[in-house]
Amino acid sequence: MKIVVCGLGYVGVTVAACMLRKGAMVVGVDVNPQKVEIANAGRSPVKEPGVEETFAKARAENRLTAAKTLGSTLADADVVVACVGTPSCEDGSLQLSYVSSVSEEIGRAVRQRSPECRPLLCVFRSTMLPGTMETVVMPKLSAAAGEPPGQRYEPVYNPEFMRESTAIADYFNPPKIVVGERFPGAAQDLYGIYDGIDAPVFKVPFAVAEMVKYVDNYFHALKVSFANEVGRLALSCAVNPADVTRIFLSDTKLNVSPYYLRPGNAFGGSCLPKDVRALGAFGRKNGMDVPLLQSVIASNTAHKSFIARLVVAHAPKGTRILQMGLTFKPDTDDLRESPLVELAATLLEQGYELSLFEPDLKPEQLVGANLAFADLHLARLPELLVTDFRRAAARADLILLGKPMSGVKLPSDKRFLNLYRF
Repeated sequence: MKIVVCGLGYVGVTVAACMLRKGAMVVGVDVNPQKVEIANAGRSPVKEPGVEETFAKARAENRLTAAKTLGSTLADADVVVACVGTPSCEDGSLQLSYVSSVSEEIGRAVRQRSPECRPLLCVFRSTMLPGTMETVVMPKLSAAAGEPPGQRYEPVYNPEFMRESTAIADYFNPPKIVVGERFPGAAQDLYGIYDGIDAPVFKVPFAVAEMVKYVDNYFHALKVSFANEVGRLALSCAVNPADVTRIFLSDTKLNVSPYYLRPGNAFGGSCLPKDVRALGAFGRKNGMDVPLLQSVIASNTAHKSFIARLVVAHAPKGTRILQMGLTFKPDTDDLRESPLVELAATLLEQGYELSLFEPDLKPEQLVGANLAFADLHLARLPELLVTDFRRAAARADLILLGKPMSGVKLPSDKRFLNLYRF
């Protein structure tokens, strides 16, 4: 099977790696020439455990290539998977220009395919609000292809439920598989790309599949905010938050799973903030009052301020600070909307001498949206990064534990402040 993946971000590289592990031929397409060059060298454009080794092996076997445009890659392809970004606009709504562009590009490529080929399965995995497949993707595809779906191509919406840093494991062991299709049976079991994966499968209309992704992400964001508010309340009355949450989480009969329900740092990354804002904008557009939804971002912002005040309270002026961690979670190089980036910027504004230790971040992988976010929010990042932890720790007066780091031995003679677990 030949699969073309449009978009070599965190979702795209994971889809490509997982398809390679299933024995497929994969072509990765991205407008960023650096990502294309990195993939063609058999390396991963982003940090995600397991991807680099898979890319290297597949490249050696000539099963992986990358290009800046679709070109003729779809002429003999079975499946094209669109994993392009849907970033936030200023009002919180989604920017759909990348989705629109890739839909048109796929449609134009469909025209060049032989009529003898079976219909090209066009799988969209980008996070999109309900109605996007019907109002954006399908019209763009049909106009560019010169015909409606059915004979030459078939659009499908297949939201992903993968977490950065565990994405490959999540792909092969998902909590569910959701397939949005034009009518029952149109997706044709996605040509077998999920064969051998044991998970409940839900085949539903496009809009249901689109909405499910947002409901999941909203609840995850809500859980993080809930846990952090509980943590703040506990600290305010001299109660240990860990004691409270240990008891709360022990109740698996009435309470929910422990994921996202331990007080710590604010939520961030490319999904939760963007998707909570988008769902809020969607509610406003449709005249719906959603005060709880609106309060999640406000609660998260308040928690970032609380963390900054907590650090300042432990760091008199002149304190030399070493911050361990900058990405929004362990085992990923994703800086987007990371509360640790915002904390670093705040500490610099406060006049602290700051060093940043982040083993998950490689300079050559600081490209695309990651680079843009760093340039906008922490322009001094390159000069602040340190690679020699022991030397940096020896100079520091206070060490901030921003996220868990395996294999790093903390010096016993230094002051620490744990920001990821209260």
